[in-house]
Amino acid sequence: MSAGSEAEPVVSLVVVCYDGSESLRACVESLLADCMPEREIFVVDNASRDDSRDVIAALARDHPGLHVALCSENLGYAGAVNRVLPDCRGRYVGVLNMDIVAEPGWLAPLVTFLDEHPEVGAANPLIALQDGNTINALGQAVHITGLGFNRGLGDARAGVASAPIAIAGIQGAAFLVRRALLDEIGGMDASGFLYHEDVNLSWLLRLMGHRLYCVPSSVVRHDYFLSMHPEKLFLLERNRLAMLLTHLRPITRLALAPMLALTEAMLWGYALLRGPAFLRAKLRSYAWLWRTRGERAERRRRVQGLRQRGDAELLGAMQWRYAWRQLATLATQKGAPRRHFDSGSSIDRGAD
Repeated sequence: MSAGSEAEPVVSLVVVCYDGSESLRACVESLLADCMPEREIFVVDNASRDDSRDVIAALARDHPGLHVALCSENLGYAGAVNRVLPDCRGRYVGVLNMDIVAEPGWLAPLVTFLDEHPEVGAANPLIALQDGNTINALGQAVHITGLGFNRGLGDARAGVASAPIAIAGIQGAAFLVRRALLDEIGGMDASGFLYHEDVNLSWLLRLMGHRLYCVPSSVVRHDYFLSMHPEKLFLLERNRLAMLLTHLRPITRLALAPMLALTEAMLWGYALLRGPAFLRAKLRSYAWLWRTRGERAERRRRVQGLRQRGDAELLGAMQWRYAWRQLATLATQKGAPRRHFDSGSSIDRGAD
């Protein structure tokens, strides 16, 4: 790991990479170009199989202040963040996908907003699509059954006012969170490996009494394509159900039983529509929950020990409506997704 800058950083930016050689350089160079406020940058490579490490080595030679962590195995998205968390010196930690490009001046509005609003635990920038004109996400709209949807996906960026927006959940492609909160919760929950870690973190921060916001005056661009494949469905579903079991009290789950049953029926219908591989993925999510029930019991004890708010207040920030347009897009997809991965060996957040 290379030496950091002499000035004490305000923000520690963490870029998680897996097979990201095509996009990583643009991401890191956009972060390096924006030096105010003081920040340090970590690149964590999750045992890439392409030439990502050659790109990282070149970046480190060109920018001696860049911190590099090369993992011998794929730790997953949250696990990669946790890998360098002990070395982060900033009072805020920024987590970014490798296929993000930050627009000039993106960081200062987020830091200023969090400085001025201590009740806010984490904040998103406006995440635009690559064209810069269309929205990828203004945070997440989170359903009461744990499904996360991109707020404003496909809408025009020009129609968004600059005022900060209260959101139900952060979108994991790019966000800033208070370092003290990550320390308090013991880092991000890495048990899910990939997908849904942003909803998981959002629910926990809300249970702890913190608010979440999107700051549209801060903008990043994301190489994003809404898609689904069996392995992604497996990971999303096992992680969503695990979160509901660990974060909600039994009486709350009982009260939500009709909505939970409806969501399960919809997802099984979706899996049936997409074919046998999706049906197996959904079934595997249940099998994983059973195998990991002991670990989940320990996680539940930790989450409940951090609780400062009741379930009713938590769910009051969520929505009852499904994001039908996004669901319809996924239901009508044909063929293989643009990107694919094996959950045992890769990170590919750009295919969300």
